[in-house]
Amino acid sequence: MRVLMTSWAAASHFRPLVPLAWALLAAGHEVRLACQPSLVPDVTAAGLHPVVTGGDIDVSGYWRGADVTPGESTGQKDHEQDRTVRALRMFTGVAAETTGEVVAFAREWGCDLVVYEPRAYAGLIAAELLGVPAVRHLFGVDFTYWRHGREHELLSPLWARFGLGDVDPHGTLTVDPFPPSLQIRRPLRALPVRPISYNGREIVSDRPADERPRVCVTWGTTFARSAGHLQPLMTVLDGLRALPVTVVVAVSAEQRSLLGEVPANVRVVESTPLSLLLPTCDAIVHQGGPGTALAAINSGIPQLLIPSIGDQPLCAEQVAAAGAGRVIPFGALTAGRVRKEAAALLGEALHTEAAERLRHEARTQPAPAALMDALRELAGR
Repeated sequence: MRVLMTSWAAASHFRPLVPLAWALLAAGHEVRLACQPSLVPDVTAAGLHPVVTGGDIDVSGYWRGADVTPGESTGQKDHEQDRTVRALRMFTGVAAETTGEVVAFAREWGCDLVVYEPRAYAGLIAAELLGVPAVRHLFGVDFTYWRHGREHELLSPLWARFGLGDVDPHGTLTVDPFPPSLQIRRPLRALPVRPISYNGREIVSDRPADERPRVCVTWGTTFARSAGHLQPLMTVLDGLRALPVTVVVAVSAEQRSLLGEVPANVRVVESTPLSLLLPTCDAIVHQGGPGTALAAINSGIPQLLIPSIGDQPLCAEQVAAAGAGRVIPFGALTAGRVRKEAAALLGEALHTEAAERLRHEARTQPAPAALMDALRELAGR
């Protein structure tokens, strides 16, 4: 079986595909990953074969003038609509530029199946044009299904550009690594799969000796790249300053220069995979990204989530509803609020117990290798 995977040019979108790609290769299938040039180092680091389709596209123009939170003259509803329109224009604009090459490669190579992450619309269009199954691979809560009613009209011009009618953006089948108890309900055929954290090249280290609770703080990659600062993270550190904890700040090497002077109880680590760092911690404070949330679930630790954009609020809502975390709305972020919520997160056993339940639930889902028969059957049709 020849399987073509497609991903938006961001590690947070690509890396959740890697465990399934490895399972396909181990089962004797051929796998290619269609991507823009900037994603090639991540793809090769995972031992996969990239197919460069299109060039890198500067997407900053789509967000010029956009605010992370509603402004004085903008209500929450209008703010969310503005960000939705900007995001869909960005995703569909890049898809319009890259789909032609993706389709050409898929046709020439003779792929039997396309696996795409939810915003990699080029893969979905290629599957539609070639008449092969399209498997959507989630990396968190099913945000694209939840938002479909608001996004439907914004996607229509992309389908029409390639001579297609109304395309179902959810594909033929959905592979879902999010714990079922956290997932939203939707009438789709979905295969649950065990979430396996892959964060790039990893170096194993032991847990440092520390009598105090260890709290990881991280802010993903999107915010710093778009805003040019990490002020929310610095506010979190200020809030944790007075608590009897050791704080471990996880940032990329590129983000390190954005950190100012940090409190004495803070240790900064660069480019350390969360899959190795979080098992040494007792809790995590983060921006609500689903990849970070899943890494915390896999490690069985409670979460303090401070969501602002995209799927972050929905992800945070689901984790908190399960009892495994607490939420501070981004607009309500203050050092005092962080101190209060973090103390409750560490002091109430129900959060740790709920986090352990989620870890058990995640680990009892089928491994990626268990999906091979279903995918072969799908391609065989």
